[in-house]
Amino acid sequence: MSIASFAASATEKLAGNEILSVQSGGVPDKIYKENKPTIKVATYNIGKNEAAGNVSDFTALNEAIKKIDADIVTVPEVDNKTGRSGKIDQLKEIADANHLHYAFGKALDFDGGEYGVGILSKFKIEHSQVINLPSGKAEQRVLLLAQVTVPGFDSPIIVMATHLDWQKDPEVRLMQARRILDVSIGDVSSEFKDIASAVKILAGDFNSTSEEQPIKELKYFWNPVQLKGGDSRSWPAINPAIDIDHIFTFKGQKWDIDKFEIPHDTEQFKWSNASDHLPVIAELKLTEQ
Repeated sequence: MSIASFAASATEKLAGNEILSVQSGGVPDKIYKENKPTIKVATYNIGKNEAAGNVSDFTALNEAIKKIDADIVTVPEVDNKTGRSGKIDQLKEIADANHLHYAFGKALDFDGGEYGVGILSKFKIEHSQVINLPSGKAEQRVLLLAQVTVPGFDSPIIVMATHLDWQKDPEVRLMQARRILDVSIGDVSSEFKDIASAVKILAGDFNSTSEEQPIKELKYFWNPVQLKGGDSRSWPAINPAIDIDHIFTFKGQKWDIDKFEIPHDTEQFKWSNASDHLPVIAELKLTEQ
């Protein structure tokens, strides 16, 4: 089915039981015993970076992206030609400097430009879509979906990037997490064929620790990528205290975690000079599609 044809189907009204339709089609199950497909994924909030002082200097950010060296990086907080960022398209600047493809998802118009989330990819992004998340009277938040064909995988991967509400009261984040669940199983219209059974990865800044209810709700359909007993704190970068940046894999697939890393400041490189968040990086090996 072409992008045009399944985009048209996205306007159809859903009855609420569409998850059942996956039984008659979709991405087939497959177990990998050898030649397991691998991918390196990261999420990196660059919202408060050194560009605040010199909006044309992306030296530290570009070095950070180079050091991360991931196939896919979700960027949960990025400006597109806003006044505060000197009218620079931040995502394009970083993508061009690192020879990456990118997709931007606008959350709102802001300061003469746009503010939202992004995805960087070593591989071509075939299609992307922005879905608004329920935000009440709070700042509008979105879910950015991008389809990427990664070498070694038998079907495309749908990468989902987001940045949830920041307020202490988790009510809005709970609504947003539940909408993400609905999108994941096809109970919210999207432009992606067979989204319920597709290989999916979700990552971003959830403004919730692993012990808070929004993350617990996401675990209904998603597995957090983390090492048992490992340290998942990513904010603030100078001396991390809480885990609010997360990577998830969909429960329709099984993955081995080959490596999980949140790099800290060293004499060689100060991550805290690039952003107030540390990147969360994972190397994943697919064992069941």
